Amino acid sequence: MVEPDPYGGDLALRCAAPGGHGEAFPPTPTVLTLATEARTSVSPGLVASKAHEFTGSTRIVPGHFSAEQAAGVKNWTPLAEALRASSSRVVADLGRIHSSSPTIPIAAAADVVVMVTRPEVGAVLHLKDRLERLAPVLASIRNAPPIIVPVVVTPKRQANAVVSEVGRMLAPSNAARAVAGIGWLALDPSGVEAMYAGQVGGKNARTPLLKSAGVLNDQINQAAGVAPYAAAPAAPANTYAVQTGEA
Repeated sequence: MVEPDPYGGDLALRCAAPGGHGEAFPPTPTVLTLATEARTSVSPGLVASKAHEFTGSTRIVPGHFSAEQAAGVKNWTPLAEALRASSSRVVADLGRIHSSSPTIPIAAAADVVVMVTRPEVGAVLHLKDRLERLAPVLASIRNAPPIIVPVVVTPKRQANAVVSEVGRMLAPSNAARAVAGIGWLALDPSGVEAMYAGQVGGKNARTPLLKSAGVLNDQINQAAGVAPYAAAPAAPANTYAVQTGEA
């Protein structure tokens, strides 16, 4: 998990490092460390070498705390190339990305762009507008249409109806052809707290949040045209999460 949000991230504040004492990750390395090294060296192991252990299967490269700290990164393309070259699967949180975001090269390098929103009408209309502005910019940079999976955060009992309604609202969009299905994540505050604490095994693996995330992971794999990660560890997709709308 990499957090190249140019306006600052909060994974280091939200996630407890291993040990059970709630300690934060060390102050370095961060995504700025990774971006700096990517200017001169891109190797399959670079991203993993700058990541902190979170769980047995997940490592985190946290973002910088404030937007001012990222002022020295004038070009995010080397980081995009490093993430693309990574031998480990990468999920990158780009924050509230838009067509003029400095981290657009990272979104353009992604196999799948995941855009997260709430089910309210206003949020979905903002998502529709963002799609229409973002998709042609990504297509121009990558010389190919992007693959975008909008994801709605919604209570499980409403998920099917919400997904159908969001699909209806996005259908008239000029960017609808870039949408490879609509996914959903369960609105599950207690599951979120357990995840931030690194409690993702045992009974916590059955929280509505993680169960819906497992289904979403398969959906993203399908959109990317790859086998599930467990079945194809030698050739994982580099998928990037892009947060937008009201999420």
